[in-house]
Amino acid sequence: MKTAATFLLVPILAWAFPDTAHAYQISPCYRVLTYSDAAPHQQTVRHVGRLCALVMSQQQRTAVHEHMTAAAIREYRASPMAVQAAPEWKWQYMVEPTWTINARQHRSFAIIFGTWWNDDPLMLTLGQGADFSTGGYKVWSAFQPQRATYAGAQRNCGVDADIHLARASHLGKLQHLHFMTTDATTDDAARSQRVEQTVQSALTWMAFAYQVATGELRPDQALTAEKQAELSLPSIALNHCVRPENVKIRTLFARQGQPTEERNRRTPDIALGSMLHILQDSFSPAHACRVSRELNGKGQALLHDVANYALQDKDAHAALDQYPPWFLDYLQTGRHLYGNDPVTVGAWLIAAVDRQLPWPEVEAHLRATIFAPAPASASGTPEQCMGRS
Repeated sequence: MKTAATFLLVPILAWAFPDTAHAYQISPCYRVLTYSDAAPHQQTVRHVGRLCALVMSQQQRTAVHEHMTAAAIREYRASPMAVQAAPEWKWQYMVEPTWTINARQHRSFAIIFGTWWNDDPLMLTLGQGADFSTGGYKVWSAFQPQRATYAGAQRNCGVDADIHLARASHLGKLQHLHFMTTDATTDDAARSQRVEQTVQSALTWMAFAYQVATGELRPDQALTAEKQAELSLPSIALNHCVRPENVKIRTLFARQGQPTEERNRRTPDIALGSMLHILQDSFSPAHACRVSRELNGKGQALLHDVANYALQDKDAHAALDQYPPWFLDYLQTGRHLYGNDPVTVGAWLIAAVDRQLPWPEVEAHLRATIFAPAPASASGTPEQCMGRS
């Protein structure tokens, strides 16, 4: 007899062992973050979440993006996650109340949903219940080869492979959403160009997301075909199965099925989370080569090169996308080994959104910190790239 759990388990089993790896790991099954025994952990919510977790690989049981985003939020809110302050804690971000700084309201769960968006831009896993299985299965299916169409944002909606948003994010022209390059060259002579192209593509997306996060672009404004082309997006109408004239900013960032008011409310925070995802991925040794240098008496991790996911060994990529040593040290001590890490810069970016700093000032700060390049003379062999030795 097939129980409800059986119907949930079958798609989850397929999803649990994907052929493709995400960036730093995300885990929609785990929506409670904890810290104990000098290490970050995560817990499930509800029985379906526990079922989902049972069949996930160990690598998929690490909520790295969620913990990094939580760290940036807490640092911005002047509550660093350090052992001396709290040796053990538990954060249920799904039920945390709205918080306000500088007259700007945020909901932590929506920011974390935004950090998932880059991996799941059709937002198939943002709900609960069936999203833990069928939504996850659709995400997994999107990376299976030799299919003409893949699941869109709505039920019974197929999207052609060459314009599928999630495939473009991981395998195509939107790899900059994970701070990766589409450049197929690997020669050292072109590395500076690869880095700059990736930085510029990432900043083009972030400039748009920043406008959404600050409210300069409203959730109910039209997302025009011209703007989609500027952002290198495939047709959002076809991906979300709506008429082109009905595509709004919220169509991109807040899944359908929620009341319009709720979608409008979530949209700025989800756009903010998407920017944090890029900052975090830029520090992943699976995505970029960074070299450690001293600058003004502080450690800095400078960009030396970027990777193309299509050219990588997928198992090796996944193995590098775990909790990095600098972050584990931060959680334990509260110190920043690198002054331009994504916790420090992420907290600064949230503050910039709340203060509504002009974008040119924000871009200049990002280029001077987290996107700062290594000197042209710097060596970046695999043994010297942070996190790869």
